[in-house]
Amino acid sequence: MKRCPRCNSVFDDGLVYCTTDGTPLVAESFVLPSEAAPPDDREEATVIRSTPVRIEIPPENPPAPTEAFNFQVPPAVNVVPPVVVEEPSRTGRGCLLLGLGIVLGGLLVLGAVLLGVFWYQKTQTNTNAARNAPANNSPTPKATPTSVEASAVHSKRTDAPDDKFNGRVITINAFVRTSPNRNAKEIDILPVDDRLDIKERENDNSPWYRVTCEHGTSGWMHGNTIEFTR
Repeated sequence: MKRCPRCNSVFDDGLVYCTTDGTPLVAESFVLPSEAAPPDDREEATVIRSTPVRIEIPPENPPAPTEAFNFQVPPAVNVVPPVVVEEPSRTGRGCLLLGLGIVLGGLLVLGAVLLGVFWYQKTQTNTNAARNAPANNSPTPKATPTSVEASAVHSKRTDAPDDKFNGRVITINAFVRTSPNRNAKEIDILPVDDRLDIKERENDNSPWYRVTCEHGTSGWMHGNTIEFTR
């Protein structure tokens, strides 16, 4: 065994330095007290007897509990913690509505300004055009009323036989025109029952027919003013 000369701690022979303060250990021989005592110095064994322990075994059928121990355990109550519902913040929604209102208001104001500018320019243009227009002192021409009665030439029937004609006029005053169009120039007005030589139709889908009346008038007549007799 080895001993530290500073702290007197005992260590194993394998150590060289004290683990407490690092002092080099010194090898020494130690004698146990039992080895140093004389051979006749023997100790007597002392016997200590304790009181016996008494164990009571309960009977197989234990007695019923008395009223003092007969009690009911109250049922457990489940306490539900309150649920806290946080109301969503209205700040973001308010800002959004405010922004939309500002944008719509700006668009309305801009539209009103553009409409006013357009109306002003249009008014100025009309005013300038009226001022710069040349004065027209010539009287306004009046339309000459067109006669809607057949001429006296068609009042008398000719001596031509009926087999030379294949149609007749079915309206009181039927117009003969220069071309198959309602806006074409009028050549003559034929009375009802005036005999016609219907020569051709403009096309299969057209209501206009090229005719020659018994008095020699030739032109185009609408199909709702004439009819075929054979």
